[in-house]
Amino acid sequence: MNVILANGDFPVSDTLRTALQQASFLICCDGAANACLEHGIEPHVIIGDVDSVSETVRNRYAERIIRISEQETNDLTKAVKYALSLGYDNLLILGATGLREDHTLANISLLMDYAEEATVCMESDYGCFYPCHNVCDLIVERGTEVSIFNFGAIDFSSEGLLYPLYNFEKLWQGTLNVATTEQIRITAKGRFLVYVSKETSKALH
Repeated sequence: MNVILANGDFPVSDTLRTALQQASFLICCDGAANACLEHGIEPHVIIGDVDSVSETVRNRYAERIIRISEQETNDLTKAVKYALSLGYDNLLILGATGLREDHTLANISLLMDYAEEATVCMESDYGCFYPCHNVCDLIVERGTEVSIFNFGAIDFSSEGLLYPLYNFEKLWQGTLNVATTEQIRITAKGRFLVYVSKETSKALH
């Protein structure tokens, strides 16, 4: 798995820690490399303006640092673009939420910029975000809470969700749905973002 670690909350769960440790290619966004070193995880590349990277990390991984000082994009976007330039188009993004709420919102919103270029999942200890274009097929546990955020799509429909979808426009209107089957499908014309919670809903019995 190709993994990008952003400089937000460092993963706590064993599953995500294992994903970091076993990543076939691991890109750290700037100061995220500090947390990697603290947890004994070796990054393949450290990317960003390097203003948050400790001196220890800079010295130890000097040959792995790609310094990009431009401020038109954030470090996560720089890391994604770098991964795509290497042909890595299946990406797991970790550490992109928490700590700074403005950074969290920016990172989640930027997922839509990658939706048509790569298969991307942004995962935290609480859930997963999937940027989608036209169709989203997912395997989940029955009773899982699912939210859909619209980014200009129309003609929504779904299979395996408790509440039917409609052509909603406001960001919150597709939230707090529930999976009634283990396989769900969401279709629309355009781009949308799907969030799958790791906490099972009590809405189904």
